[in-house]
Amino acid sequence: MNQNTQNKTFTRAMSELHTWGGLIFGWLLFVIFFTGTLSVFEQEITHWMQPNLRSSQVAAIQSLAAAEQKLRQLAPHSDTWTIAMPQKRHQDLEIGWKKGKSTIEKHVDPQTGALIKSPDTEGGHFFAHFHYELHSGKAGLWLVSLTSVVMLAALISGILIRKQVVKDFFLLRWRRTWLSIHTMTGVLTLPFVLLITYTGLTVTFFSILPVVPQVLYGNSYRGPHTVAAQNFDRPRANIPGQLVPLTQLLPVAERELGKDSISFIRINNPSDKQSVVTFYRNVDDTIVAISSRSAFDGATGELLGSQTTWNKYVHAYRSLVGLHIARFGGYPISWLYFVAGLISSVMIATGLVFFTIKRRSRYAHTDEIGRFLYRSIEALNIAAISGLFIACAAYLWGNRLLPADLLNRADIESSIFFTTWFMMLIHAFQRPPLQAWREQLSLAAGLCLGLPILNTLTTNVGLSPAIRNGDWMTAGVDLTAALMGILFALAAWQITLKQRKTVTKQSALALSTQPVNQ
Repeated sequence: MNQNTQNKTFTRAMSELHTWGGLIFGWLLFVIFFTGTLSVFEQEITHWMQPNLRSSQVAAIQSLAAAEQKLRQLAPHSDTWTIAMPQKRHQDLEIGWKKGKSTIEKHVDPQTGALIKSPDTEGGHFFAHFHYELHSGKAGLWLVSLTSVVMLAALISGILIRKQVVKDFFLLRWRRTWLSIHTMTGVLTLPFVLLITYTGLTVTFFSILPVVPQVLYGNSYRGPHTVAAQNFDRPRANIPGQLVPLTQLLPVAERELGKDSISFIRINNPSDKQSVVTFYRNVDDTIVAISSRSAFDGATGELLGSQTTWNKYVHAYRSLVGLHIARFGGYPISWLYFVAGLISSVMIATGLVFFTIKRRSRYAHTDEIGRFLYRSIEALNIAAISGLFIACAAYLWGNRLLPADLLNRADIESSIFFTTWFMMLIHAFQRPPLQAWREQLSLAAGLCLGLPILNTLTTNVGLSPAIRNGDWMTAGVDLTAALMGILFALAAWQITLKQRKTVTKQSALALSTQPVNQ
């Protein structure tokens, strides 16, 4: 008897933890998961948001020659040069140089060597950055980490209180209820959510607990790379030196790291006798998210050394990072993460909606404070879910509609996102819940469906020319936006049907309760 009572008490405690922990952090969890899902295609979104950067693909040696020529011309005496080489999912050739605290970055046409002007934008990195830091610095990082811990607790408590759903899932006992959708999508994505939450915590571990590396490595610790990577850098000699042509070093670096595998090059003190040129390998074909590298004496071209292996701790840690950022496996893995992320977002959203539906009748008969609390939860649900869809779409619309040479353009794009989201919160408080859901989902559908049209009208990389030119990074964003728009439109239509049924029922009830002599 005591054991039975203890079991009931434990189950009730887990249920309360799952319900209230899931509600309070559920809004943040949805935001983190949805923007994290979008950031799977961070590079594609950035590509879409920079329509001016469409260069013909050329050999790596030609790209490097173009970048080197421009750096020698624009920044011969800088402290550091950087070159981001065109890749399959990063087709832009970028150069940068640093002098003191000043850093400048430019886009270069790899074919002609000319500079390319591109509108200032954060691109897809906005979503990636937002999903782990909420654009709030260290405070956001802590909040996201805390939310991830709550997510793990919610997963475990959900499994403990709903053991039956695992059996129901495999017996295909699916029902069209909010609870069933919540639990079934939860079971379906359980391995993915556990993986992405745990690895996400691992990624932020060193940032939110800096005392740990300080204890392990002492006060000289300056980041994981200082512990794991061999240091080939040398101090400046303050003696002028002639940098060997980088194109001479590229074949040697490719022999060390692999043909067509160089993604990034850094040149320290390019005009000094002690200059060092370091080639970094891409990580697109490995789970271990850390770049192998080869370093050369910039003045003589002598190979200073290569690092292609890592100790087992670094290997394990960077493998967890790699599993989170999903750069390996190409598009099949990216789409798998994207779809799993969307289903996980649906799982969180249906849990939030189920909370309000389950308690609607209870709060309808409570006092004014209770009704206000319930109304606030409903409004926050609407703003966190459909309001976020609209804010994300508005961010992309802003990219196409803002003048290209607008001052602080990237910041204004971000402001459009936050302003739109705040307006959706106000709208959710002002309108009846079902109407607010329908209106916001309809607006999200319109914005997403209109995005390919807007792209066609404002650029020369619209859907049709993109497909014709094989630019599937641009076409993929347009087509995915259109598909999302159709899903939002279907959801809005379902709510419209529900509204009509409710009105019909209320009308029938009103007629049935009218006095006979009227």
